[in-house]
Order: sequence, then structure tokens, then C-alpha cells
Amino acid sequence: MDLNEIERLVEIIRESQVSELTVSVGDSTVRLRKPLWSAPAVSATQAPAKPEAPQVEAEPAEPEPSPAQTWITAPMVGIFHSPDKKSAVGSAVKAGQVVGAIESMKLMNEVVSEYAGLIAEIVIEDGMPVEYGQRLFRVE
Repeated sequence: MDLNEIERLVEIIRESQVSELTVSVGDSTVRLRKPLWSAPAVSATQAPAKPEAPQVEAEPAEPEPSPAQTWITAPMVGIFHSPDKKSAVGSAVKAGQVVGAIESMKLMNEVVSEYAGLIAEIVIEDGMPVEYGQRLFRVE
């Protein structure tokens, strides 16, 4: 296989959707690969383009909880389960008390309150999927 044939193969792979090509002729084998993505070519006289900053929409900032208002959040991803409906609005909760469980990978993981106070708001229902850090209960 001569250089002209190899150059022709390079052009073919460059212009096509093919990402890898192997050609064997006699005892010679040529393997051509191109990356699945490539950066745009920059000439010596052209300055590289500045990457555009990603556009991020500003979300309204949530107010910091006051010392009298804190949130119990989900420690992991899974399905929330309420323990016998003991956690209700107005019920007292102690620091270290189990307020629910999250089922993840067929295992039950306790949701423990870090705070003592009264449950002022419940934003999750039994059997609902939760994300890591999602607010579950507001404690005052």
C-alpha cells in the first residue's frame, strides 16, 4: 500500500461518519481512527476563540433558615417511607430521632432528625421518590 492510497483513506474517513477503519493488503495493515469529537482547527494566524461561558439562569436564592427554622433532608436517593405516621405536623421531634426511612437498593435506611423541635411542615408523602438533599420536614 503506498502513501497516496493511505492519504485517500484518511480523506474518506475524515469526511464520513466512520470513526475507525482497518485495511489489510497482503502483509500490510493500516488502522485509522478519528476521535468521536474534535476541537475546531485553528490556523497560525487565527487566535483561538474564547469558549463561551455557559448561560446559567439565576434561581431565586432560598433564604437561609433562621435558628428557629431548619430542614430535615434526605440523606440519599430512594423511596421515602413514613414510620407508622408518627411524624405529623405539630408533633415533637428530638435530635437523633428517626422520622422516616428511605428504601434504596432493597435496603431501608433511617432518616434521623439532627434537630429538636416541632414539625412545622411535611413536604413529602409516604412512598414518594426522593433525591439526595431534598427537603422532607421543616422543624421549628
